[in-house]
Amino acid sequence: MNLIIMDKDSDYQSLIDNKDFIAVNFPIENAVKIYGNSYDTLIGKNKLKREIENIIGFKDGRLNSCSAIENFLVFTYYLLKTNNKLVVFTAGLSYDSIDHYIKVMEIILSKLDNRTLYVVKNFSDINESKLTDLYVHINRIEKEIIFDFMKNLLMGFKPKEEYFTYPQYFGKIEFETDDYFEMLSFVLARPNRDYEFYFTNKNNLQNPKGMILINNNSIYLGLGVAIGHEKYFKDKLAAEYMQAPIICDNVLPY
Repeated sequence: MNLIIMDKDSDYQSLIDNKDFIAVNFPIENAVKIYGNSYDTLIGKNKLKREIENIIGFKDGRLNSCSAIENFLVFTYYLLKTNNKLVVFTAGLSYDSIDHYIKVMEIILSKLDNRTLYVVKNFSDINESKLTDLYVHINRIEKEIIFDFMKNLLMGFKPKEEYFTYPQYFGKIEFETDDYFEMLSFVLARPNRDYEFYFTNKNNLQNPKGMILINNNSIYLGLGVAIGHEKYFKDKLAAEYMQAPIICDNVLPY
C-alpha cells in the first residue's frame, strides 16, 4: 500500500505527466472527472458502496450523502479496482471531508495489492477549521456590491479552486472554465444560478479566507478570520454594510 499526501503548493506536475498514473479531478483535459455526468452515469454505484463498507468494516453515511465526498469515495474505489496508480486532486472537498477521504482510502488500499494513491489537497497551509466565518447578507443580486467587496476586502486573494463548472457539484455541466471571473460573470448573467466562490491569502494571517456565495437570488459576502481578530472584522463589516454579520463556524450561513 502506498498513500502519499501532498498539498496544492507541492510539485505534483510530474505525476500528472507520468503516463503510468491516472489523473483524477485536475483542471486538465485528459483528467478523469469526478463531478457531473462522469459520476451520474457510473454503473453499479450501489454495489460499489456495499463493497466499500464491507472493506472498511463500518456503515459510512457519506457514501449516500449526495455531496462531493460521496463522488470521491465511490469513484476513487472504482478506479483503484482496475488501475494501479492514481493521483487525485481534492478540489470540492472541505478539510473534514478530506480527512475522512484519506481515512477510508487508507483502509481500502491496505486490502488492495500493488496500488499507489497520491492525494493532492486543494488547500495550502491555511487551516480553515480554526477560522470564524463572518457573512453579510444582501437580499438581491448586484454586481457592483460584489465587485466593491472584492476590491475593498479581497485584494491579494486568489481563488481556492483552479477549475470551475456549472452546476458546481451535481447535474449536467452547462459551462466550465479555469477563470473564476468568467464563471462569476456567467452566474450573474441570469437569475437562479447558485454558486460558492472561495478565496485564500495565506500571507494575510488575520483574515486568510474570503467567500462570495450566491444563493436563492441573494448574496452572502464573507471573511474567514483568525482567533483574536473576530471583533475587528465584525465591526468593519457592520460599518460597511450597516448590519451585524452572521457568525458561522465552518458551516454555510443559510
